[in-house]
Amino acid sequence: MNNLNKKYLKYYFDFLWTMTEKELKARYKHTVFGFLWVVVNPLLQMIVIGFVFRLFIKEPIANYYAYLFSGLLVWNFFSLSLTKATPSIVYERSLIKKAKFPNAVIPLSIILSNAVNLIIALFLLGIPTAVVGLLTIWRLPQLIASLILLICFTCGLSLLTSALNVRYRDVSFFVQALLIIWFYATPIVYSISVIPYNLMWFWRMNPMTSIIQLYQYIFADAAPPGLGMLTINLVIMSFISMLGFWVFHKENKYFDDWV
Repeated sequence: MNNLNKKYLKYYFDFLWTMTEKELKARYKHTVFGFLWVVVNPLLQMIVIGFVFRLFIKEPIANYYAYLFSGLLVWNFFSLSLTKATPSIVYERSLIKKAKFPNAVIPLSIILSNAVNLIIALFLLGIPTAVVGLLTIWRLPQLIASLILLICFTCGLSLLTSALNVRYRDVSFFVQALLIIWFYATPIVYSISVIPYNLMWFWRMNPMTSIIQLYQYIFADAAPPGLGMLTINLVIMSFISMLGFWVFHKENKYFDDWV
């Protein structure tokens, strides 16, 4: 790698971190509890959803609140990142027109700032689950791998939707509607074991199924995803991520004309 490429990469990552830091500071500016809101919102969701769904769950789930809370943390990161990143290029049109910089930094900084929040929340969740023996040190490599997988998939999908949203503004509304359906089509509040066999293919095609199950396995000692479903989900996630990077790179040159 020559000096020019090294300088470009340094500039890219420095600018990405600056935008990420700006996003974090703006989010918690003038708040009293600051980063505590990372766990307060999913905690309230867990209490309400957990109370309601436990009345209807036919097969009790062991360690249900840890199971639910870990799933909600991961889902909130994914849905918030996708919701905010999709229209981000359009929202930052003035910045794009004023200066030349890698446009991918805009959606990626949103995802990285949310990733910082997620890591803090997972650390806070890890304390009580480790105390009661659900989280063990042997699962830390799996946690790191799951985190990388989640962030990479979120980045790829967000780059795809943010690029398409520049040309087709309906994409942002479509993503918001899709996420509502996607939440209930992912085993967060229920176990995948309750899904009828003839419908199981739909859950196997959902890339978030394996990701959520991995976190529920790590923090709630739930059943991990099967090798077959994990392989299918990895193929789908890899395809979507590569497609996202390719579409963003292809459409990036036309952003000035469309924003």
